[in-house]
Amino acid sequence: MMVINCVGHSGFTVETETHMLIFDYWKGILPRLPMKKKLYVFVSHAHEDHFNPDVFSLCRDHPNVRYVLANDVPLADARARGVRECIVAEPGMDMHTESRFRIKALPSTDRGVAYLVCMNGRNLFHAGDLHLWLWRDMTEAQIYDMTLRFREYTRGLRGFTIDTAFLPLDTRLGIYAFLGIDYYMKNYRIGRAIPMHLNGPATAVDDLRFDPISRDYRDRIVKMEAGGRLAFN
Repeated sequence: MMVINCVGHSGFTVETETHMLIFDYWKGILPRLPMKKKLYVFVSHAHEDHFNPDVFSLCRDHPNVRYVLANDVPLADARARGVRECIVAEPGMDMHTESRFRIKALPSTDRGVAYLVCMNGRNLFHAGDLHLWLWRDMTEAQIYDMTLRFREYTRGLRGFTIDTAFLPLDTRLGIYAFLGIDYYMKNYRIGRAIPMHLNGPATAVDDLRFDPISRDYRDRIVKMEAGGRLAFN
């Protein structure tokens, strides 16, 4: 059994029989954290809408917590809150932290990293800000450069079947808003995609599912709003 809670924006928790994962907590209410399960706290980068230093306070109460922090997250914040050990994730990092628990860090088209977590036979991907950031005022050269980098940086997903992917769908991008998630879904094996980082109403997920662009994968798009919960085997 796996349970996903949407905390808000790009923040999610994932709970399995043995582990509890927290991704990019910014604000909102975290679910109960089981003391007997191993807790991993992931921060993809230091932008304020992905990182709240309050997550470091969890080490005071939870007996078995590990922090995985992008290399732009200030370690002074962690140490000031009592964190003594953490994993600093550089782009390209690929490590096993325990038996059947693997973390890969992909480079981002913005800051920090994206995380691929392989855990007890399940593969999860949290994109952070690894996204196709195309803005209306970009030049053709900037669009070309961004597109090349996005395709290059996501190549680390090749060869993996991803059970659940948390992918940006930022409404501020206007006519370009669907292109990033569309590339992910058409080029990688993703069983379930949960749009995040909406910066607007969650109806954008409905818009994506009704748009012809998603014809081949719309049944794999899952809409979650802050406070939402999803459980599956």
